Amino acid sequence: MCPSGRHTEREVNTNMKIKDMLLTGIFAALVIISSYVVIPIGPVPHSLQPFAVMLSGFILGPKLGALSIITWIVLGSLGLPVFNQGQSGIAMLAGPTGGFILSFVVVAYLSGYFTRKYYSEAFTGNFLYLALTMVICYIIGGLGFKLSFAYFLQKPMTWEKTFILAIAPFLPFDIIKAAMASYLGVKIRRALVQAGQIAKN
Repeated sequence: MCPSGRHTEREVNTNMKIKDMLLTGIFAALVIISSYVVIPIGPVPHSLQPFAVMLSGFILGPKLGALSIITWIVLGSLGLPVFNQGQSGIAMLAGPTGGFILSFVVVAYLSGYFTRKYYSEAFTGNFLYLALTMVICYIIGGLGFKLSFAYFLQKPMTWEKTFILAIAPFLPFDIIKAAMASYLGVKIRRALVQAGQIAKN
């Protein structure tokens, strides 16, 4: 009985790992797709990426959510056209959008962390947590934007100009994206839990 029990447990763990890998790949693909939905606004394009990133953490949790974003970054750094509008290359991480790209790992992790620790199906709480992750995104992304212009592009700028160019135009859109992720995240998460694809907590 014991060997059989251990074998069954091993199979369960293997199945869970396969599910985790598939879900991580699916959400990495979602981020890639969102990268092609772009409205050019100044040096930092407006896209659906933040929505996909927040949703990744919301659904998958902190570790797998962050892993899905890391997978996307690695693919783009290796030359696959997965960044904004099909851009690629590790040089993107040193460009104006590099800070935002890297911040998405933190956004996905925090979205998952808050979901796991404070999750409820109430829209307001989830929205506030996701909006907070976007504040972190702006801090890291804005810093990367400023440093890129100062050292990579040799065009230093003030913090005020950084805010005007890289953050202010996106605030209303990202509020909408956080609301979308909060609303759809609950529904998708509930469906996946009922289907046994993800754990309830």
